[in-house]
Amino acid sequence: MKISALTSCCVDFFPEEEKVYVGGNSLNFATQCKLSGIDNVSVLGAVGNDSFGKKIINHLDKVQIDQSHLHTMDAPTASNKIYLDEKGDRYFKADSWNGGAFDLFRLSEDDWDYLHDSNIIAMPAGDPNLSELLRRIRNEQLVAVDFLDYFGIDDIARHIANIDIVFLSGKEGMLDGLQQISEQSGKLIVATLGARGSIAFYKNSVTHQSAIEADEIIDTTGCGDAFQAAFCINWYTNRNIKQALKVGALAASRVLGFMGGVE
Repeated sequence: MKISALTSCCVDFFPEEEKVYVGGNSLNFATQCKLSGIDNVSVLGAVGNDSFGKKIINHLDKVQIDQSHLHTMDAPTASNKIYLDEKGDRYFKADSWNGGAFDLFRLSEDDWDYLHDSNIIAMPAGDPNLSELLRRIRNEQLVAVDFLDYFGIDDIARHIANIDIVFLSGKEGMLDGLQQISEQSGKLIVATLGARGSIAFYKNSVTHQSAIEADEIIDTTGCGDAFQAAFCINWYTNRNIKQALKVGALAASRVLGFMGGVE
């Protein structure tokens, strides 16, 4: 199995803790894939020619994630300032995100060729390369897109025809709309609901999964990415939604016990 994660690699600043960790949807997703026992995992994207870019490269080396299509640009490595409340839930401020190399990077023809034999491709919906990816994918590839917590129903409906799995951080008021989109499109939509677990809509079925209780909640950063990676691998292999939701919940619970998206 070959899994490719595009193209979000960044560093996460925790100003109140004076800590910096590697992160980003794609780096976190790829790391969980390696922890799940997948050998052929790659990250495509770009980092800056700076110390933070080197920090990301060092992590990918350590975890043995293919970075042959991770480019270095003359731009700052993307970064995010994360703040934590008393429950360990993260929140952001207006100036938290600096897109840097992530915002500027566009996949080359060589990068697209590399993706040709990927079995699973994962990307956040805010990726500037999303429209081109959805135009180029092949039918036998499983494409998972994370719509995070700030894209709405209309955004999902506009793109879902070319996506196999839609992930998002769901809100109670969205669930009826998500179920309707899944029924109409026949596509799989998985919403994570924090402490309330997760819910999957697929065609005419609805499947719930309770959250796995963690011994200690230190930081929720990266929980969704770990959930998605574990879910995708299990779904691709077994096509069992209930099992995939549980495996995803277990992966997410492990991330709660440390700071940052990867340990």
